[in-house]
Amino acid sequence: MLRLIWNHPANRGHRSGAYARMALWQAHKRLVGRPFDLKVYDGMRFRAYPDSTQVGRLLYFGGLPDFEAMTFMKRYLRPGDGFIDGGANEGIFTLLAAELVSHRGEVHAFEAHPLYAKRLRENLQKNRLSSVTVHELAVGETPGTLSFVLRGTGSRIRTPEDVGEVVSARVVRLDETLPDRSWAMGKLDIEGAEHCALRGAEKLLSRADPPVWFLELVDPFLARFGSSVHEVRRWLGDHGYDFMHYEPRLDRFVPGRGTGGPDVFAVSRERLAEVAARLRESHEREVGLSHPRAGRRGARQAAR
Repeated sequence: MLRLIWNHPANRGHRSGAYARMALWQAHKRLVGRPFDLKVYDGMRFRAYPDSTQVGRLLYFGGLPDFEAMTFMKRYLRPGDGFIDGGANEGIFTLLAAELVSHRGEVHAFEAHPLYAKRLRENLQKNRLSSVTVHELAVGETPGTLSFVLRGTGSRIRTPEDVGEVVSARVVRLDETLPDRSWAMGKLDIEGAEHCALRGAEKLLSRADPPVWFLELVDPFLARFGSSVHEVRRWLGDHGYDFMHYEPRLDRFVPGRGTGGPDVFAVSRERLAEVAARLRESHEREVGLSHPRAGRRGARQAAR
């Protein structure tokens, strides 16, 4: 963990503060043990439960634990956009997406386990977010009912080697559950069932909607469902998507780098130019804010 904190991009120049937050959080869990509200994403509140693994990720990693994905979201998502969060857990991605798409947008968060679904709703209520719809459901290829078990940082479909409290959850297809609208981005982190969920979204994929998916793909987890990172890559390629790596420093996607997992972007070939245009727009806006004189000079030149 110490090495992860040291190497995390969000902690560059702030490593001592990150280590201090780690020490304080560990002490709080052991000595106080009461939940409190943690400020995230420019003033939002996230309920910090002592048994939550999500709180540590927020504290240790500068408030952006999935740095590349979250930096991309901040530069790419716009008010009014649609966002799909498969495997929402307590809402780290859901809250950030809701802030970015604003009340004009729409976020659909899927969380199968009742404990995390309850905490997700609590976080939404604390922030009075009306743009988010919570589905206490799992996403997959075949509708039905499956057993889920708490495991590590989240929950997953139960297998014979799993131990712990088991709950039943209904499985739905994204194609049949989401409202008919356009989507800017989807995220799937569902402990190996990502390929199953994508197969349940083939109608969406056929129209390159959304154009960007952020996926956590781990070979041993995918193998539980008869798939692999290579197979997901091939299958998505047949559906018009390429694996890419988002480089925050360049503010663009770089094909063929950093795409071995576990976290990858799948980007529509058909709509890549559209995605890149959004990123350029954000970059130009940030440059204009950083150099207002240059921005005014550019505006005068455009007016001539």
